[in-house]
Amino acid sequence: MGLNDFHKSIGLASIVESKRKMNRLLRLASFSPDFLFEAEKDKKGRIYFDRYKLLGSGFGICVHGYRKMRINKEGKPVEKHMVTDWGVFAQGHEDNQVSYVFVDNDADQVAYCFAEDKTSGNAFEFRIANSLEVLNTYKKLDNSDHVTLFEGNISKVNVAMLMIFGTVLLPVAKNEEAKKFRDKEEAIQKELMARARLGDAEAEQSLHNMAKEQEIDLRERLAHEDLLSVFEGYFLNLVEQSGIFSILADIVNVEQLTNEASGEKLYRLTVMITGTKITLYINEDDLIGMPSSGMRIMGLGLLQGSVLF
Repeated sequence: MGLNDFHKSIGLASIVESKRKMNRLLRLASFSPDFLFEAEKDKKGRIYFDRYKLLGSGFGICVHGYRKMRINKEGKPVEKHMVTDWGVFAQGHEDNQVSYVFVDNDADQVAYCFAEDKTSGNAFEFRIANSLEVLNTYKKLDNSDHVTLFEGNISKVNVAMLMIFGTVLLPVAKNEEAKKFRDKEEAIQKELMARARLGDAEAEQSLHNMAKEQEIDLRERLAHEDLLSVFEGYFLNLVEQSGIFSILADIVNVEQLTNEASGEKLYRLTVMITGTKITLYINEDDLIGMPSSGMRIMGLGLLQGSVLF
């Protein structure tokens, strides 16, 4: 499942079906980008680029390729633009503070970022939208020590999820006492995680014991309660190094947007997933139910975004 399988989430279904409309959009992104990144000229005189065209508030299409000076039939120098691939991108409402960053390529040379959200402690991965910029920076690093130092200094990413489908659900009923207990438990977990990262063996054992207790509690509840009432939220990576997640999240904010190229309607949702705040984009046709703040959404999507230097 590639990045372009998620084009419908930002309202490109009708555009992709038309070769003429798609080519026009690719030309627009190539020659009138809203922002771009270009690598240094290589030995063959090619300058590789990523060019991004916004098609609405915070989302759009990107083209990948290179430009090179050539001599035309009249013997005059002209610049040739070659587009080798295209994709879609979406931006989150706000940046996520991260730590323990690691960047890797898969077998198809697609770049992924692995990181830990500082706010929640959740580990996650995402497909890198500004991969040329990131990989161009890595090429300049001389050795593994420089790579480790560079990754250690990455503190922010901007991510958003492109949803294939979603269903709006009612929130789990919570009383004030239960909420206070959960908040206290989460605070203890965060403190223990911070100590465990520093090599505190006692904290590691405490985290293990808490996980076992939570597992026993969940098994007992699942024997008598519905799954969606037991789990308030989850953030499950379905395939390693894919960026594809199954989620159950609390909806914090709802916006309805329009793709300016296609006229298709979509939703941009700010959600909270087990303590991590991210932005979701989903086509109006692929969402079952009416989203509103306080409700939950369950669905499947691709997490993608940018590593910020």
